[in-house]
Amino acid sequence: MNEPPIARLPGEPSSATLRAFVHAGHFFSLATLTLWVLMYLWKGDPYDQTWQIILLTAFFGRAAALGAGLNMDFSPFFLYYLAAVTDLILVLYIFPAFVVGYQHLTGVRYIGNYLENLHKVALSYKDRVAPYGVVGLLVFVIFPFWSTGPLVASIIGYLIGLPAVITLICVTAANILAIGAWVGFYDWLHDWNKGLAMVLLVGLFALAIGGFLFAWVRRIKKRALKAPTPGDGPPPRQT
Repeated sequence: MNEPPIARLPGEPSSATLRAFVHAGHFFSLATLTLWVLMYLWKGDPYDQTWQIILLTAFFGRAAALGAGLNMDFSPFFLYYLAAVTDLILVLYIFPAFVVGYQHLTGVRYIGNYLENLHKVALSYKDRVAPYGVVGLLVFVIFPFWSTGPLVASIIGYLIGLPAVITLICVTAANILAIGAWVGFYDWLHDWNKGLAMVLLVGLFALAIGGFLFAWVRRIKKRALKAPTPGDGPPPRQT
Protein backbone atom coordinates (compact mmCIF):
# COMPACT_ATOMS: atom_id res chain seq x y z
CA MET A 1 0.00 0.00 0.00
CA ASN A 2 1.32 3.44 -0.93
CA GLU A 3 2.04 5.95 1.83
CA PRO A 4 -0.39 8.90 1.95
CA PRO A 5 1.05 12.12 0.51
CA ILE A 6 2.70 14.44 2.99
CA ALA A 7 0.93 17.77 3.42
CA ARG A 8 3.27 20.65 2.64
CA LEU A 9 2.71 24.37 3.03
CA PRO A 10 4.37 27.41 1.44
CA GLY A 11 7.48 28.38 3.40
CA GLU A 12 7.87 24.84 4.75
CA PRO A 13 10.88 24.84 7.15
CA SER A 14 13.68 22.45 6.33
CA SER A 15 14.86 19.70 8.66
CA ALA A 16 18.02 21.72 9.28
CA THR A 17 15.96 24.72 10.38
CA LEU A 18 13.91 22.60 12.76
CA ARG A 19 17.07 21.07 14.23
CA ALA A 20 18.50 24.57 14.68
CA PHE A 21 15.36 25.55 16.60
CA VAL A 22 15.76 22.58 18.95
CA HIS A 23 19.48 23.30 19.48
CA ALA A 24 18.61 26.94 20.26
CA GLY A 25 16.07 25.63 22.77
CA HIS A 26 18.85 23.64 24.45
CA PHE A 27 21.06 26.75 24.57
CA PHE A 28 18.42 29.03 26.11
CA SER A 29 17.37 26.33 28.58
CA LEU A 30 20.97 25.95 29.77
CA ALA A 31 21.47 29.75 29.89
CA THR A 32 18.30 30.21 31.92
CA LEU A 33 19.22 27.44 34.35
CA THR A 34 22.67 28.99 34.78
CA LEU A 35 21.20 32.44 35.44
CA TRP A 36 18.75 30.95 37.92
CA VAL A 37 21.54 29.26 39.88
CA LEU A 38 23.70 32.40 39.87
CA MET A 39 20.83 34.61 41.09
CA TYR A 40 20.00 32.10 43.81
CA LEU A 41 23.63 31.94 45.01
CA TRP A 42 23.93 35.73 44.92
CA LYS A 43 20.53 36.83 46.28
CA GLY A 44 18.92 33.75 47.81
CA ASP A 45 15.23 34.38 48.44
CA PRO A 46 13.00 34.68 46.37
CA TYR A 47 15.09 33.16 43.55
CA ASP A 48 14.71 29.71 45.05
CA GLN A 49 11.07 30.04 43.88
CA THR A 50 11.95 30.75 40.24
CA TRP A 51 10.39 27.46 39.18
CA GLN A 52 7.01 28.84 40.24
CA ILE A 53 7.33 31.74 37.82
CA ILE A 54 8.28 29.35 35.00
CA LEU A 55 5.23 27.16 35.67
CA LEU A 56 2.94 30.18 35.97
CA THR A 57 4.19 31.51 32.63
CA ALA A 58 3.67 28.16 30.94
CA PHE A 59 0.20 27.44 32.34
CA PHE A 60 -1.36 30.81 33.27
CA GLY A 61 0.32 33.23 30.89
CA ARG A 62 2.87 35.96 31.21
CA ALA A 63 0.58 38.54 32.85
CA ALA A 64 -0.26 36.33 35.82
CA ALA A 65 3.35 35.12 36.15
CA LEU A 66 4.85 38.61 36.05
CA GLY A 67 2.33 39.99 38.52
CA ALA A 68 2.99 37.14 40.94
CA GLY A 69 6.75 37.55 40.53
CA LEU A 70 6.66 41.27 41.27
CA ASN A 71 4.61 40.60 44.40
CA MET A 72 7.26 38.07 45.44
CA ASP A 73 9.94 40.83 45.11
CA PHE A 74 11.72 39.39 42.09
CA SER A 75 13.78 41.87 40.11
CA PRO A 76 11.68 43.29 37.22
CA PHE A 77 14.64 42.77 34.88
CA PHE A 78 14.97 39.11 35.90
CA LEU A 79 11.21 38.59 35.42
CA TYR A 80 11.38 40.34 32.06
CA TYR A 81 14.07 37.94 30.86
CA LEU A 82 12.46 34.87 32.41
CA ALA A 83 9.01 35.46 30.90
CA ALA A 84 10.43 36.18 27.46
CA VAL A 85 12.81 33.23 27.40
CA THR A 86 10.21 30.79 28.77
CA ASP A 87 7.87 31.59 25.87
CA LEU A 88 10.81 31.41 23.47
CA ILE A 89 11.89 27.98 24.74
CA LEU A 90 8.33 26.67 24.34
CA VAL A 91 8.30 27.86 20.73
CA LEU A 92 11.75 26.44 19.97
CA TYR A 93 10.80 22.98 21.26
CA ILE A 94 7.11 22.65 20.40
CA PHE A 95 7.06 24.37 16.99
CA PRO A 96 9.36 21.72 15.38
CA ALA A 97 7.32 18.94 16.97
CA PHE A 98 4.14 20.47 15.57
CA VAL A 99 5.59 20.86 12.08
CA VAL A 100 6.70 17.23 12.00
CA GLY A 101 3.27 16.16 13.28
CA TYR A 102 1.56 18.31 10.67
CA GLN A 103 3.69 16.98 7.82
CA HIS A 104 2.94 13.40 8.86
CA LEU A 105 -0.75 13.70 9.64
CA THR A 106 -1.08 10.17 10.98
CA GLY A 107 1.51 10.99 13.65
CA VAL A 108 -0.32 13.93 15.24
CA ARG A 109 -2.33 11.81 17.64
CA TYR A 110 0.75 9.82 18.55
CA ILE A 111 2.53 13.03 19.57
CA GLY A 112 -0.44 13.90 21.73
CA ASN A 113 -3.63 15.85 22.12
CA TYR A 114 -1.65 18.96 22.99
CA LEU A 115 -0.41 19.44 19.43
CA GLU A 116 -3.86 18.70 18.09
CA ASN A 117 -5.39 21.35 20.35
CA LEU A 118 -2.74 23.88 19.32
CA HIS A 119 -3.62 23.13 15.70
CA LYS A 120 -7.33 23.77 16.34
CA VAL A 121 -6.70 27.04 18.19
CA ALA A 122 -4.34 28.29 15.49
CA LEU A 123 -6.85 27.41 12.77
CA SER A 124 -9.55 29.34 14.60
CA TYR A 125 -7.45 32.53 14.33
CA LYS A 126 -5.81 31.84 10.98
CA ASP A 127 -8.33 33.63 8.75
CA ARG A 128 -8.23 36.76 10.92
CA VAL A 129 -4.44 36.98 10.96
CA ALA A 130 -3.63 35.78 7.41
CA PRO A 131 -4.65 38.98 5.51
CA TYR A 132 -2.16 41.03 7.54
CA GLY A 133 0.81 38.64 7.53
CA VAL A 134 3.65 39.69 9.83
CA VAL A 135 1.73 42.72 11.11
CA GLY A 136 -1.17 40.45 12.05
CA LEU A 137 1.15 38.20 14.04
CA LEU A 138 2.67 41.20 15.84
CA VAL A 139 -0.76 42.46 16.89
CA PHE A 140 -1.84 38.93 17.82
CA VAL A 141 1.05 38.55 20.29
CA ILE A 142 1.12 42.11 21.65
CA PHE A 143 -2.62 42.18 22.37
CA PRO A 144 -3.32 38.57 23.37
CA PHE A 145 -6.68 37.00 23.96
CA TRP A 146 -7.43 33.68 25.67
CA SER A 147 -5.38 30.78 24.30
CA THR A 148 -3.15 33.10 22.29
CA GLY A 149 0.49 34.03 22.55
CA PRO A 150 3.87 33.32 20.91
CA LEU A 151 3.39 29.55 20.60
CA VAL A 152 -0.01 29.73 18.91
CA ALA A 153 1.21 32.69 16.84
CA SER A 154 4.20 30.69 15.57
CA ILE A 155 1.86 27.92 14.42
CA ILE A 156 -0.40 30.45 12.71
CA GLY A 157 2.69 31.80 10.93
CA TYR A 158 3.42 28.28 9.73
CA LEU A 159 -0.16 27.69 8.59
CA ILE A 160 -0.28 30.92 6.55
CA GLY A 161 3.05 30.14 4.90
CA LEU A 162 5.48 32.56 6.55
CA PRO A 163 9.13 31.42 6.72
CA ALA A 164 9.90 29.86 10.10
CA VAL A 165 12.77 32.23 10.93
CA ILE A 166 10.66 35.30 10.10
CA THR A 167 7.85 33.93 12.24
CA LEU A 168 10.23 33.31 15.17
CA ILE A 169 11.70 36.82 14.97
CA CYS A 170 8.23 38.37 14.69
CA VAL A 171 6.61 36.58 17.62
CA THR A 172 9.69 37.00 19.84
CA ALA A 173 9.93 40.74 19.17
CA ALA A 174 6.21 41.21 19.81
CA ASN A 175 6.42 39.16 23.00
CA ILE A 176 9.34 41.24 24.30
CA LEU A 177 7.36 44.44 23.69
CA ALA A 178 4.26 43.02 25.37
CA ILE A 179 6.19 41.78 28.40
CA GLY A 180 7.97 45.12 28.79
CA ALA A 181 4.67 47.00 28.68
CA TRP A 182 3.06 44.67 31.23
CA VAL A 183 6.04 44.77 33.64
CA GLY A 184 6.09 48.56 33.50
CA PHE A 185 2.34 48.87 33.98
CA TYR A 186 2.05 46.38 36.84
CA ASP A 187 5.11 47.78 38.62
CA TRP A 188 3.59 51.25 38.43
CA LEU A 189 0.17 49.99 39.60
CA HIS A 190 1.75 48.06 42.48
CA ASP A 191 3.59 51.19 43.65
CA TRP A 192 0.48 53.33 43.28
CA ASN A 193 -2.10 50.98 44.83
CA LYS A 194 -1.07 47.53 46.08
CA GLY A 195 -4.67 46.52 46.75
CA LEU A 196 -5.79 47.29 43.22
CA ALA A 197 -2.75 45.46 41.85
CA MET A 198 -3.66 42.40 43.90
CA VAL A 199 -7.28 42.52 42.66
CA LEU A 200 -6.01 42.62 39.09
CA LEU A 201 -3.69 39.67 39.74
CA VAL A 202 -6.45 37.58 41.31
CA GLY A 203 -8.69 38.42 38.37
CA LEU A 204 -6.06 37.20 35.92
CA PHE A 205 -5.72 33.90 37.77
CA ALA A 206 -9.52 33.54 37.88
CA LEU A 207 -9.75 34.12 34.13
CA ALA A 208 -7.00 31.58 33.47
CA ILE A 209 -8.57 28.92 35.70
CA GLY A 210 -11.99 29.64 34.20
CA GLY A 211 -10.55 29.18 30.73
CA PHE A 212 -9.03 25.82 31.68
CA LEU A 213 -12.31 24.63 33.21
CA PHE A 214 -14.30 25.78 30.19
CA ALA A 215 -11.97 23.93 27.81
CA TRP A 216 -12.07 20.81 30.01
CA VAL A 217 -15.89 20.74 30.18
CA ARG A 218 -16.18 21.32 26.43
CA ARG A 219 -13.76 18.46 25.77
CA ILE A 220 -15.80 16.13 27.99
CA LYS A 221 -19.00 17.10 26.17
CA LYS A 222 -17.41 16.43 22.78
CA ARG A 223 -16.25 13.01 23.92
CA ALA A 224 -19.72 12.23 25.24
CA LEU A 225 -21.28 13.18 21.90
CA LYS A 226 -18.81 10.99 20.01
CA ALA A 227 -19.25 7.99 22.31
CA PRO A 228 -21.52 5.24 20.90
CA THR A 229 -24.84 4.64 22.60
CA PRO A 230 -25.50 1.20 24.18
CA GLY A 231 -27.84 0.18 21.34
CA ASP A 232 -25.40 1.03 18.59
CA GLY A 233 -23.87 -1.87 16.76
CA PRO A 234 -20.97 -2.08 14.34
CA PRO A 235 -21.51 -0.51 10.89
CA PRO A 236 -22.62 -2.88 8.11
CA ARG A 237 -19.78 -4.54 6.24
CA GLN A 238 -19.18 -3.23 2.75
CA THR A 239 -19.26 -5.89 0.04
